[in-house]
This record gives sequence, C-alpha cells and structure tokens, in this order.
Amino acid sequence: MCGIAGIISKNNSVSLKETIFAMSQAIKHRGPDGEGFAFFSQTNSTPVYSNETPQINRGSKTFLFNPKTSLQNVELNYDVVFAHRRLSIIDLSESGHQPMCDTQSDYWITFNGEVYNYIELREELKNKGHVFVTQTDTEVVLEAYKEWGFECLQKFNGMFAFALLDKKNNQLFCARDRVGVKPFYYSNTNSAFAFASEYKAFIKSKLISFEINESQQFDFIVNGNLENTEQSLFKGINELKPSHYLVYNFSTHTFKISKYYNLPEKIPNTKNESEIIQSIEEKLVNAINLRLRSDVEVGSCLSGGLDSSIIAGVVKHLQPNKQMKLFTAVFPNESFDETNYAKQVSDFVGGNWKTVSPTADEFFRDIEELNYYQDLPVWSTSTYSQHRVMKLASENNIKVVLDGQGADELFGGYAHHFMALWKENLGFGTLKQMNDAKQTIPKAYKLFGKVLLKDALGLSVNYSEYFNSDKKQYGKSKNEKLANSLNQQLQNDYHGRLKSYLKCEDRCSMAFGIESRVPFADDIELVDYLFSIQGNKKIKQGVSKYLLREASKKYIPNQIYARRDKIGFDTPVLKWLLPHKNHVINCIQSELDFVNINVLNTDFEHLLKTKPNFILKLYSFSVWKKVFSDT
Repeated sequence: MCGIAGIISKNNSVSLKETIFAMSQAIKHRGPDGEGFAFFSQTNSTPVYSNETPQINRGSKTFLFNPKTSLQNVELNYDVVFAHRRLSIIDLSESGHQPMCDTQSDYWITFNGEVYNYIELREELKNKGHVFVTQTDTEVVLEAYKEWGFECLQKFNGMFAFALLDKKNNQLFCARDRVGVKPFYYSNTNSAFAFASEYKAFIKSKLISFEINESQQFDFIVNGNLENTEQSLFKGINELKPSHYLVYNFSTHTFKISKYYNLPEKIPNTKNESEIIQSIEEKLVNAINLRLRSDVEVGSCLSGGLDSSIIAGVVKHLQPNKQMKLFTAVFPNESFDETNYAKQVSDFVGGNWKTVSPTADEFFRDIEELNYYQDLPVWSTSTYSQHRVMKLASENNIKVVLDGQGADELFGGYAHHFMALWKENLGFGTLKQMNDAKQTIPKAYKLFGKVLLKDALGLSVNYSEYFNSDKKQYGKSKNEKLANSLNQQLQNDYHGRLKSYLKCEDRCSMAFGIESRVPFADDIELVDYLFSIQGNKKIKQGVSKYLLREASKKYIPNQIYARRDKIGFDTPVLKWLLPHKNHVINCIQSELDFVNINVLNTDFEHLLKTKPNFILKLYSFSVWKKVFSDT
C-alpha cells in the first residue's frame, strides 16, 4: 500500500529534515499518490506537508492530520520524525493521508499494508466505545492498539509493517506481519535509530554508508540465501523478522524485539476428508473475498498454473458481473510456456487478458533497474518476468493485483515436499508412493535416492575453485537437510523460501506503485487451518496439493484441475546468458575482486548448463554492487 520511514535522533547530530526527505524520496515509487511527514518533540507534534502532499490535505479541517506547516519551513527542534508515501487503495479521500493520529494526538502511525478484516474490527471497537473519523484500516490499527496494546497484532488478518508512536508511554511500537509480505528494516547507531520500507532509503539519504556484509555476500552467492538472519547484505541495516514486533523506549534509547506468532504444531484435525475439503473451500473463498476489499480496481496475475487459476476462478464466482484484468508472462516456443493454460483460464472466467513476453535483450537492458528496485541481487530471471508482469498491470491502470504465492507452502506443491512425505512414511509403501508420483516427478526413485544420500553423508557443492585463494573458505555450500516430515518441511518453507518470494513480490509490484495481495500466504484463518492437517492428507496418490485441487475444482477448468506437471515462473536462463558471455564476464571481473575470473571464463558454458544460477548470482551481485556503489 505504501512506503514508510522514520528517525529517532539521539544526540542532535542527524539533520532530521534533510535526511527524512531523502529517505522519503528514495521510496517514492511505493507511494506516488502523496507524501506526508510528522515531527515530534516531548511537547509538540507537528504534521508537515511537502510539495507532493495533495493540496486538499494542507490545512484541512476535516482531517486529523491537518498539516499547516511546510517541510521547507519546519523548525529543527525535534528529535523524532515520521515519513509516509501514500498509495491510495482504501478511503481515497484526504482522510487516508498519513502519518495519522488519533483524535487526542496521543498516538501517531505511519502504516504500510492492509488489514483486511478492518471492517469487522472497526465494529468490534465501536461497540467498545471507540469513535472513528475515517474509513481507513489505518485508523482501525491505531484504535486497536489503544484497546489491546501489543495484543492487537493477534487481531489483524493481513499484511502490514508499521511504526506507532505512543506518546503516553513514551515508546515506539513497530511491527511486521506474520509471514513477511511487507518489509521493515532498521538501523541503530550512536546518533540515530531509523526504520524504512527499503534498504535504499538508508543509503540514498546517507544515513548509512554503503558497505557489504561479507558473510551475507557469500551466503547469497554460494547458497542463494538472502535475509536469513537479522543482519542484511547491507552492513549496518537489520531486518525486523516476520511475526515480530519491536518496542523502542525513548527514556533509555533501548529497544526489545519479541515474537508474537508461531505456526500451529501438532494440532490433530479430526475431521474426515470431505469435511476438511469443505472447510478449506470456505476459508479460501473468504480469504480471497477479503482481499477484494478496495476502492480501486483489482486485477490478478495469471501464470496458467493451479494457484493463480484458482484465484481468478473464485473472483469470478464472487463477482460474476465484473470482468477482471489478468496479466501473464508468456514465452512462445519454449517448453515451459504456459500460454495455452492461461488462455483456458481467461476464457473460462471471461477475463480481460493481457500478456507480455520478456526477452534476453530487455533483461540486460533493465538489469540495473531490476536490481535497484529489488534492493538486493536477484537469484532467478523469473524475478524479471514478474517485474514485467507488474509493469504491464501498471500500464493498464491497475493499482491492486492478487497473486498465488504461498499455496505450495501450505498444500505441498514442490518436488521436495513429496520426498519429505516419503521420508516420513519410509517403509514398504514408499515405492508405491514414488510410482504414483511419476507423472509429477520424473525419475522419482533416482532423485529421492540422491536426497537420502546427500543428507546421510552431508554432501554439498563446492565452488571454491571460482574464488581467489583468500576467499576459498567461503566456497562450500551448506547442506540443508530435508525435514523428517512433510508438515515440518512446509513450516520450514513457509518461514524460509516463501519469505524470499514475497520479498520479490513486494519489490516487483511496488516498483510500479502496485499493491500485491497474496490470499494463500497471509490469511491467518487459512494458514492456521492448513497447519492443523496431517501432511499425508495434502499429497495423495501422487497428486500434489490434493486438498486444494478438491476444494477448488468447481472454480477452474478441468484441464487445470487435472494438471500434474509443475513448471513455475520460469525463463530460459541458458539461452539468455550464453550469447552475452563477454558482457557477463566483464561485469563480474570489474566489480567482484574475489572471483577467479580465468577459471570462471574457462568453465562458463559448462556452468551455465549444470549450475546456471551460480553464474546468474555472480552477475546479478556485480550489477547490484555497481548500482548501489553509485547511489
């Protein structure tokens, strides 16, 4: 929905006005509809407008914010400042402008995201005596905090990252949603504590100098990991993890981070299969229905796979008289192209279908822009496909899209989920299970055997020969063992790989001022229910996401329901990179002094065929480094 930033000055050594303005400008793309600021001291709270604040907000008598002071004229006797970039989605009036305060100006918030059950929460709070001035979910978050304190987080169904100034208790309350759809980063130095939606806000404002965290650098290049710990690739900038909140005490200038949510564990679901499928259908339809709450048009990404097709089908069921805009990346004549499937779904729901076909030349043309907006190097060219799909949506005047991220991690959609189930049920029936899955996983026996051997022997991949002698110790990959049960693997993926996909989702969409909503990933009722179901019910007779298919089959074409293959959001990496070998090698050589460029150059074609993502990670990292070194 928006971009947020803020600074707490500890010793008056930070120029709040110039720094917060630079932070806000760095994340302007996240909120092109308006800009707002609020400055605070122990005695004063001063809402401030800039040249990008809509004229109607300035001095408005109908609005709590009521900014009468311009940023240019604000005095410098404050020690805390909030910034907000607005993407208008709910309550498009001036009432939705932020930072927002309550009617007594005791509580202030800068908020990013959507709390989809805000209507129900607002009614609950009204019954408790709360008075509302706006129609926004932001005001609901404020009043919920006043009523329930930190426990308000248990009430929210949605995606969010926010900072809330509690003047009564002299503290700052910051929180992030359960799975990490919306980002929140912070830095803490002797001079200031600061937060923002993106890393670039710290770098472009010069609040933090660009310096690479070496351990995170090699963890990405060798293992493909990003944001696995609180530390980030940017030295000096940390991430507030999903399901956590942070409380900053202004009296002591210290803060504490706490976890407020854990996935359910070992809660046996005693319902029979038909009852479970019916419950899933009800919760899925409700999750999508909640995420259609918007005062602007909602579109949807459509790959042609099961998950995005289900969303399009359920939306048609919920809004039979509306034609939804659907957006697809297509790759004609490629083996992984899903154009025909996507067209079937579009025809089935009567959608307004738009396509884009990214090319290698366009990828190399846009790679610097892609890394800049992603904030981090990319590990897959599929991120570029997603980037172009969001651009296509923006060109068609869409500000909100639905997407299918999270279904695989709830229902069991990846090949390694089958293997975790086989490992869990290892015995006489395992061979039959593998045979049942041969349509989904070709060479299942061989792949499962390799996984068991790798885990037993602790095997890993060694890239040391491609690094110079002083960095060879970083070359060996970590052996991430497969979990001993399907549900445990799904939990690992939900808080692991899914979070990485959601980071890309957020940056791809927000680069074009689009809010992406993910009903599978962040609907608390759906998520909690799925993790109460035994793993062996989620994959059945070799069919992935069995429960999801059965719960949604009436909303999708039979060809989609019956699909056994899984292609994913792919691109032709080998075809794209090989013709550009010289450019890729030169870029890596100019930026990465730890790479043994001669060995890499000799093995380039072989690596592209066997380990293409290693080449891509080196190249993307070198481009990312160049982009942020020049920032």
